[in-house]
Amino acid sequence: MKFKKSKNGQDSIRINTVKHNLYLSLFAIVFTALSVAAQTTPEPPTPPETPKTSSSKSYSVSVENDDNERQNSSVSVSVSDDSYKFRARFHNSKTEGLKNMIMESLSDQNLTVKGSTYLWTDAKSGDDIFECKLSKGQLRIYLDTEVASKDFTEDIKLLGEELKYYISGSSAKVATRELEKAERELGKAERELARAKREAKRAVKN
Repeated sequence: MKFKKSKNGQDSIRINTVKHNLYLSLFAIVFTALSVAAQTTPEPPTPPETPKTSSSKSYSVSVENDDNERQNSSVSVSVSDDSYKFRARFHNSKTEGLKNMIMESLSDQNLTVKGSTYLWTDAKSGDDIFECKLSKGQLRIYLDTEVASKDFTEDIKLLGEELKYYISGSSAKVATRELEKAERELGKAERELARAKREAKRAVKN
């Protein structure tokens, strides 16, 4: 006896076959996507930006006279990548001599006089890039070396050296020795700081 498949049975087989093929296709797509994701190399994290550093040197010269304490003088000079600073204290008797030296170098251009205070200034875009203020017993100089011209910067540094010798009452040779000593001490301090930073990094890693 032969049995003949009904039309409904054939339709059911075709539907099951289509579903089976569809499941296989979906499985293949998912498997392929997972494989690609597993083989993709992760992007390395962006390294932090290295902070900008600036170097600076500073030194001071102090002269004391035992016979007259009022003659004691002090000079402090700070030089960095973007500025030059000069500060000094001295006996009032040296004020006139300092004024003449500064006037010879800067003349009376951009000079403002109020009583016994002399102020030389220079500005660009509303910002002071240079200021030299002289009063009785005190002198301060500031220069923005990033904005000022190279020639003017060298002139101010040279003027600062001459003022330093006059205020301290020492010769250039003595002042040079003081500067060399101060620079050696500064170099030693910088090396100690670098060593401390290295030790701190090793401690963090451990």
